[in-house]
Amino acid sequence: MNPSEKKVSEAGHGRELITSLVLLLLFWLALSLPPALFTPQGLASLWLHLLVGAPLAYLVIRLSAQPILDSAEIETHRLPNILRLIRYFFYLIVQILIAGVDVARRIMRPVPLISPGLIKFRTPLKDPIPITLNANSITLTPGTITIDVQADENGSTFWVHSISEEGLESVRADKGFVDKILDIYR
Repeated sequence: MNPSEKKVSEAGHGRELITSLVLLLLFWLALSLPPALFTPQGLASLWLHLLVGAPLAYLVIRLSAQPILDSAEIETHRLPNILRLIRYFFYLIVQILIAGVDVARRIMRPVPLISPGLIKFRTPLKDPIPITLNANSITLTPGTITIDVQADENGSTFWVHSISEEGLESVRADKGFVDKILDIYR
């Protein structure tokens, strides 16, 4: 291996290491952080979790037999912009809260306002990660559930069940969260 190939290989390895480390650390924080994060105790807990999580994530990467992410996967999946991903998760949380209030309002009435239905729609999503993100985001939103997803070379087809006709129209108009997901990976 000549010196220029070695530099390219080392740069790719560093990128794999950093990307894997960030993803594992975010996963660790999502699992371990307390709900009251924005309190003095919660912020102190955040630093403690980062102090413990970063070395553990590095240890997992170094001890795994295969790389968690290799250069081909990083290039193929076009890893999302972290800021856009964080913005998407805040958007998703707001949508979950709005849908939760809507479902509670519908079922707590003396005569529930439930008119279930099924919808089929196509999306331009082709890669497994954005497809999974859209399907899971739809299912996480109260009142809707992704029944089936079929991917082909032209995109993907989603089957979604909703508790109300308004929910079906909302899913049909937005195709789930497709525009927001495409924005993450642009």
